[in-house]
Amino acid sequence: MIAYIRARRTLWAAVGLVVGLILIGWDLSVLAGTYVSQYAVRNDFRLAYGAALVGIRDGYGHLYDLADQKAAIESLGRGFNPQPFISPPPLAWLVTPLLVLPFQAALVLWTILLLAALVWTWYLLAPPDGLARAAHLALLLGVFPVAFGVMVGQPGAWVAAAVATAWWLLKHDRPVLAGAALSLIALKPQLAVLVPACLVVSGHARAFGAWLVAALLIVLVALALLGPDGVARYRDVLAQTQTPAWDITRRYSISGPLGLGPLLNVTQVAVIAVALVAAWRHRAHGPEIPMAAGILGSLLATPYLGFQDFVMLIVAGWLVLRGGASAFQVGLMVVGYALLQLALVVLAIPILLAEAFFLLSLVQPGRVLRSRR
Repeated sequence: MIAYIRARRTLWAAVGLVVGLILIGWDLSVLAGTYVSQYAVRNDFRLAYGAALVGIRDGYGHLYDLADQKAAIESLGRGFNPQPFISPPPLAWLVTPLLVLPFQAALVLWTILLLAALVWTWYLLAPPDGLARAAHLALLLGVFPVAFGVMVGQPGAWVAAAVATAWWLLKHDRPVLAGAALSLIALKPQLAVLVPACLVVSGHARAFGAWLVAALLIVLVALALLGPDGVARYRDVLAQTQTPAWDITRRYSISGPLGLGPLLNVTQVAVIAVALVAAWRHRAHGPEIPMAAGILGSLLATPYLGFQDFVMLIVAGWLVLRGGASAFQVGLMVVGYALLQLALVVLAIPILLAEAFFLLSLVQPGRVLRSRR
């Protein structure tokens, strides 16, 4: 069977390209039918833009003041639905330069930048073969969680680009710059928070050290800007995520089936341990598998995850392909991709199981389907 697949790589690449293009067409039809008329008012970018407005107008101590957030979002025009901005301060900082543009223009630019971040991630990480490379781009942009993330302005693409850039810098012997690039996971930490830890246990101490310095600097600047009152407001806003009103943020995470009690905590510890063991087992074979383990461990351990955040599973898959995927892992990726496309139908548990099997498969170095690149 393996020999049969190897002999027909061009055929599978062509099939992948066709499937990806079909999915892109389907996504565009959904966009045209559902989102175009409400593109601005339903886009999550409004929350970051409103938070940036609060920071500039009222001071960063009010960044998580819900009344100020509500006023800023409502000032964008009629029909805007105020919701709490709970992302870390760096996301508001990133959006701040876009305040020079009217909201509609800033939103268009933000969408273009998200697409550029995805293309950059593909450019760095996707397999280098010509037709297969084109297929991977089409499949990336076509799978619905990724397309939906762009539709609603989610910042996951920035985190994907940060991880891909860090990998590329590590492969080109630039560990300090790699660690600095990795600090951009602060935009949405739960998507890759274990990657630095997996790097350090796999022998990439300089990259970890650079990340740690950059991360501490971000934290110190955030604390200084927020002040004691701002930190207290942020703590109160985060506490709201424990209430049933925020169940939607747990729908695709491990806390969906397990809840927020002790069973979740035990599972999180086990997931983190497996990710670190997988990284340590591959300490002599480059950063690909440790970084993939960090991504998978992060997604499985976090209690808060939207299905648009599954863009990071594509990144993990590319890293495993770069590091040398086994036949089982390639098969699991194909099944996992189908599950992602059907995420709204199959919901969380099959995807969580696929993630868990993928992470466990990284613990034992095995015979690879293709050589490392």
